[in-house]
Amino acid sequence: MPSAEKKSAILMTCGSFLVVGGAVMVVFWPTIFFAQLKSMMTLSPTSTSFEIWRDVPIPMYLECFMFNITNVDEILAGKNVSLEVEELGPYVYKESHTKKNITWNANGTVTFYNERFWHYVPEMSNGSLSDIIVSINPIVATVAYVMRHQPTILRVPVDVFMRMYHENMFISAKVSDWLFDGIDDPILDIAQRFPDLPITIPYDKFGWFYTRNGSLEYDGIFLMNTGENDFSQLGNLEKWKYSNRTEFRDQCGEVKGSTGELWAPELGQPEITIFAPDICTYMNLAKVGPTRIQGIDGMLYAANESLFDNGYRYPNKACYCDEVRDENCMPAGALNVSSCRFGAPAFVSQPHFLNSDPYYPKKIKGLSPNEDMNFELALEMYTGMPLRVAAQLQINLLVRHIRGFSLNNQLPDGDTLVPMFWFRQEVRVTDEYARLARFALNLRSGLPYGFYALTVIGVFLLVGGIFILMRKLLKSTDTSPILESPHEEIQ
Repeated sequence: MPSAEKKSAILMTCGSFLVVGGAVMVVFWPTIFFAQLKSMMTLSPTSTSFEIWRDVPIPMYLECFMFNITNVDEILAGKNVSLEVEELGPYVYKESHTKKNITWNANGTVTFYNERFWHYVPEMSNGSLSDIIVSINPIVATVAYVMRHQPTILRVPVDVFMRMYHENMFISAKVSDWLFDGIDDPILDIAQRFPDLPITIPYDKFGWFYTRNGSLEYDGIFLMNTGENDFSQLGNLEKWKYSNRTEFRDQCGEVKGSTGELWAPELGQPEITIFAPDICTYMNLAKVGPTRIQGIDGMLYAANESLFDNGYRYPNKACYCDEVRDENCMPAGALNVSSCRFGAPAFVSQPHFLNSDPYYPKKIKGLSPNEDMNFELALEMYTGMPLRVAAQLQINLLVRHIRGFSLNNQLPDGDTLVPMFWFRQEVRVTDEYARLARFALNLRSGLPYGFYALTVIGVFLLVGGIFILMRKLLKSTDTSPILESPHEEIQ
């Protein structure tokens, strides 16, 4: 049986080790956790995040809602009526993303293309791809818009030419044609034969996503930060289409923000930035507040009235209009993307003109905006994991009366932003990834309690060892003679 001295030494040694080890781990655990997280998330061919980033495993869906114009006959009859629309859909497509031609650069960046595929999901849709949608002919509107600054003497013959192929400015086509298959138009065929015309449309058909399904180069080439040199820049774009600028002027033309798939751990900053190649610029989403999804606490960011402002309410966004603010600078709430859409009079807004200037919706009957249509993104703050993405935008065509273009001037209102369709691109964290996230977060928050427990156990062991030692010392003192015996003293 070990002696009291050995018991005390063992208890005090173990207690000291547990107290020091537990205290050190309590202090340094956040740093250790973050270092491990950084190692897993920094993008490299061997990192944990790479496979998830290259082939996004979380199901994604594109929901398209089409606007069908219901009072074409009244408009063509010359009645002074407002444009009336009805919303049809959603027409749902399952979406997949794969990164291609990945090149790792020495400066902590990666170059890649984003290849996307869409497959129609009839059981999730409301309607059929063969549904007929009546709307503005985008080719007529585009030709008129592009020619608006040309002399009237040139516009009139172009108008006469277009009337040879179109009786009016409206067109009826199936949903599938409006979206991915494309609509045939003889004007496009003729434009292909005469490349010197002032109108450049590099497609033989018109469709909002025509030639995009499975295209490698449609979205352009991206240069993205891997987080190797600066972890806070993980997932942020450095260049798009070999440039750090887009068509917009000043700060509005900067290429910046995340592509939406990789985020460095966020600590609740007031806004986040997403770069959207479809509109050739970035979007800022403002912090709304805490949210909870699948048992995981996160922070919700959403669009507000500043999203597509162009200087009316927020002066720092005046660069979305020309320096000379004329009639081409529309009221707040709709972003002019014609410069990145081959000159087409395309404007992007939130669905049903949510958060837009009343100038737009007051000219359209049949709209019903609500907050569920807002652009939202929820992030888990400690890992940067997207919990939910609801990217919701509306595509509109500006139809403005232009002298000499009678075919284009058939709407009662001479300056109407016509809603064509809106889409919701939604991603939600799956049960599998939610479990992994909860495990990681529980590990982060739970282990310190274990370290505290080890520290407390160590303290008890130390106290026990000290108690045994003190009892031994006191016992030894009690049994020792106070004075030497008289015989020993005489000697």
